[in-house]
Amino acid sequence: MGQVELLRVISTFLDTHKIPYMITGAWSAIFYGRPRASHDIDFVVEIPKKEVKRVLKALEALTGEFLVQTESIKEAVKYKSMFNIIHLPTVLKLDFWILTSGKFDQSRFKRRKKVKILDQFMKMATAEDTILQKLIWYKMGEIEKHLVDAAFVYQIQKKNLNFNYLNNWVKKLGIEENYQKLKKIDLEQYL
Repeated sequence: MGQVELLRVISTFLDTHKIPYMITGAWSAIFYGRPRASHDIDFVVEIPKKEVKRVLKALEALTGEFLVQTESIKEAVKYKSMFNIIHLPTVLKLDFWILTSGKFDQSRFKRRKKVKILDQFMKMATAEDTILQKLIWYKMGEIEKHLVDAAFVYQIQKKNLNFNYLNNWVKKLGIEENYQKLKKIDLEQYL
């Protein structure tokens, strides 16, 4: 099973078990930007404390084909951090980031949209929110792939972007310098 099939399986699982989610990270950058290799699949999930037992029971049903660590899930929900699940046959890692109460996190989660990948609908971060999150990650560690991902999404989706939303959050998040930087990148070298 490859990453796209795994993405489909997990999205279906989350929908079936009524666990609100959105695909983010490299896969949203790939969807809106350009294809590239990725070592994991990132999701943001909403798991309120009162839903932890129900969600844990659902996730435990994945054991066998997936490595699911119950304690790390409980801890992630408690501290609004992340947990991962490993698909054992392929050793692919699925990262689940718990939705926080932060304004940007809440905004991007509300804006997620249904997209179609290989005849299946899935919930994906918007192009604007993909750019913003990639710029946040770049600001935190200056890892070039985040800036390049953001630049590809920006260039490819330019005609479709909501610039009022994008510019507003660029300012609020303090990422103006990196936003200007992504506009100047020569993407030819990354093709």
